[in-house]
Amino acid sequence: MQRTPPLSSTAARIRPPVFADLQARIDRLAARGEQLVPLQIGDTWLAPPKGASAALASIQETDASIYRYGPTAGVAALREAVARNVRRHGLDVDPVDEVLVGNGGTHALFCVARAVLDAGDEVLMATPYWPLAPGIFTSCGALPIEVPLTQRLYASAHDSLDAGALFAAAITPRTKAIYVISPNNPDGKVLSRIQLERIAAVAREHDLWVFSDEVYADTVFDGEHVSMASLPGMRDRTIVLHSMSKSHALAGCRVGFAVAPPAVVASGRRVSTHSAFNVSIVMQRAALAALEDEAFPRTAKELYRDARDRAFAALSGAPLKVHRADGATYLFVDFAPAFEAMGPERAGERPLIALLERAVDRGVLLAPGDAFGAGYETCARLCTTAVPVERVLLGIERLLDAVEAMGAGKP
Repeated sequence: MQRTPPLSSTAARIRPPVFADLQARIDRLAARGEQLVPLQIGDTWLAPPKGASAALASIQETDASIYRYGPTAGVAALREAVARNVRRHGLDVDPVDEVLVGNGGTHALFCVARAVLDAGDEVLMATPYWPLAPGIFTSCGALPIEVPLTQRLYASAHDSLDAGALFAAAITPRTKAIYVISPNNPDGKVLSRIQLERIAAVAREHDLWVFSDEVYADTVFDGEHVSMASLPGMRDRTIVLHSMSKSHALAGCRVGFAVAPPAVVASGRRVSTHSAFNVSIVMQRAALAALEDEAFPRTAKELYRDARDRAFAALSGAPLKVHRADGATYLFVDFAPAFEAMGPERAGERPLIALLERAVDRGVLLAPGDAFGAGYETCARLCTTAVPVERVLLGIERLLDAVEAMGAGKP
């Protein structure tokens, strides 16, 4: 049998999909037509702004522009709308030179990361983190270095833990950048101005880039959103990420943005041109129409707040640990107390997978915690907005039934 040439060692370092261990079980249920409660993915049940839907519906087949290559830098009107939008967060942005349009926030992050990172560079990543981020940095040849942060902040007294000191302790001669998310995915922690200033001081002292993932900036329930780039001395070293998937319910349209210094955007656009050429003109039109609806994010936030509160209340009293999220659309649930009560015989060597398998069999899906960093093997992320709140509560009911069954030694 003829051997194939070796594959890329870089690609081999990117972890498998989050649901690899559970996919076969999920597929069997789906094949039987089971109605699953999909709390594992960061989606929303809300329809996008009406203007976005109208923009898609109004497309005429005679409009030749939708079949032609588009501007690689993105539609000018969309970049201008992005600049207006981020002014709400204290940033005065040049839409010509400081906005990069990507095929979703994932692609936008890849483009700007490739613009500033070289092989062997280290990126200090606050954990728990968005699962795709370390793979993106790895694909650039960089080395993700985990720095446990937001769960520790929840557990500490107000601002008593110094986030900057945690990053400073992890710096080596190869450190090039810091990556933070606020509000955080998966646990919703909102970094206070004090904590951001502490991190910013470390970045300035050690001449580091900061990737500031702010895709949930419009979904802050407790505290305030402060953009890292708005802090003194940070504009020229901060790359801010936004996504229409989260702010305007357009996940399927795949439009995201990076706001960054001109040199980063210029380099990132070269990467974008050679990886996607241009973002779909049709989808950019939908994104532009969505951004013109300034009321949508405010209305969505109140619905998401209600979902958070009701989901958190439904989990209260169960044998688990969960912090009431400051923002975003998730609860990060730690089942360690339940597993400890079961003892090693019933919990087994991989208790979380055993629990999530039982949950899948009951038709509810959560994202395993080990996708969000090391040390979260007893945790799972629960999205409170992927389906209407009544179905979220149904999913939690099924989840708690799975916990009880596992404790009793039942399937």
